[in-house]
Amino acid sequence: MSDVQPARWWHLQGEEQVGPIGLEEARMLVADGTIRPDTYVWSDGMPDWLPAREVPALTPPQELRRQLPAWA
Repeated sequence: MSDVQPARWWHLQGEEQVGPIGLEEARMLVADGTIRPDTYVWSDGMPDWLPAREVPALTPPQELRRQLPAWA
């Protein structure tokens, strides 16, 4: 039996830390515009909060970026 838990993610909305959420939910928030390129995010194992655009797991694929004005 494994004790490995999926990574938990948080993002900032103003001064408020929102989370924890799973990676798939975080990706859905990217797609719906809640998490933008300049939104600070943090996940288990990250040393510091980073803008979402600097986190490969949350950066939309190139073909999806064209549909997301904030990421274009």
